[in-house]
Amino acid sequence: MVQTTCRSEGFWMTQSNTHTPTVLVISSQVIDGQVGIQAIAPGLRAFGLGCIGLPTTLLAAHPAAYPQAGAPAGGALPAAQITEFVDWLLSANAFDGLAGILTGYMPSVDHVEATAKAIDLIRAEKPDLSVLCDPICGDDNRLYLPQEVAAALGEHLLPRASIATPNLFELGHLAGTGPLEQTQDAARAALQLSVPEIVVTSAPGPDGRIATMLVSDQLLRCETIAVPQVPHGMGDLFSALYLGLHLRQDKMALGIATSTMAKLAAKSANKNVLPSSQIELEKAALQETLSLPS
Repeated sequence: MVQTTCRSEGFWMTQSNTHTPTVLVISSQVIDGQVGIQAIAPGLRAFGLGCIGLPTTLLAAHPAAYPQAGAPAGGALPAAQITEFVDWLLSANAFDGLAGILTGYMPSVDHVEATAKAIDLIRAEKPDLSVLCDPICGDDNRLYLPQEVAAALGEHLLPRASIATPNLFELGHLAGTGPLEQTQDAARAALQLSVPEIVVTSAPGPDGRIATMLVSDQLLRCETIAVPQVPHGMGDLFSALYLGLHLRQDKMALGIATSTMAKLAAKSANKNVLPSSQIELEKAALQETLSLPS
């Protein structure tokens, strides 16, 4: 179990304005369930961060949530709306308290390009803003998005990212190395992406363990017990926790985020999607560990 204490008031607490600190999240959204924006928002709230959710898709639920019901209603939203919404929010000064941007699921190349343009629009006013890109495109040695979407993630979003959180398969695909099996190979592949900070999830570990690895100006690795089947939404929540800790400049960000997710995985094994009650319990435990207000 990782234990730490709060050593910093946090990035947003030093600001001269009184706006509530927020993160713009551009990703998928469901009406029922805890994936995409719904899984990211509680992770951000653990750190007192508001979530401005800008959906790329809107579905009734994750396809795995109710498999007996068939494909869920809904689909991709118009990509052009991403820049339209960001333009309007900028003109309304809605981003005055913006602490970061988190990008997730992109259903098409148009959505990737629109998100890249939105980042540029915001960074024109906030050049030092942290951007976390979760380059969602595949898992279990297969792409589940078209190759052109994966290529667009590497071409347009990774170069704009301060942090990227690929899983092991996504890292190998985006770096063009193919399957990765050794820590050294994963580290070399991460360096090829030219993102200042890369957190690789689902990396190989010994004796039935799984590793999460940070590649930046240092190499850090945290190992936990592998859980055979984890719910959808885990990657979304991990990205939110890591970004929140990064914005606090917490040097134990990797260990805290990894241990929190390991506990959640163990308690939610064999479920199709994350239970919202379990997320709230882990959020409360994290706030207590870091001495954060609830």
